[in-house]
Amino acid sequence: MLTVPNDAEGASIVAIMAAHAVEYAAIEASAGAAFVERVRAAALPVLTGSTALGCAVEFSAENGQLTVSLGGQSLSEPLPA
Repeated sequence: MLTVPNDAEGASIVAIMAAHAVEYAAIEASAGAAFVERVRAAALPVLTGSTALGCAVEFSAENGQLTVSLGGQSLSEPLPA
């Protein structure tokens, strides 16, 4: 789990960490890049729409999915077989 600041720069931090997770999970490059962009797009409104100091972000790879959870939502990408 990672806590990022609730501001627009926090979305970049989440995207960088998602990119590392995609690389570690060996997800195909184009699918991985699309997943990172989906994560960044989902993170931006969560991190700019809160008055809290930070937001917890959880990364997991289980049940055949790489999942990023933040702000009450989760985004997943299938892991390679």
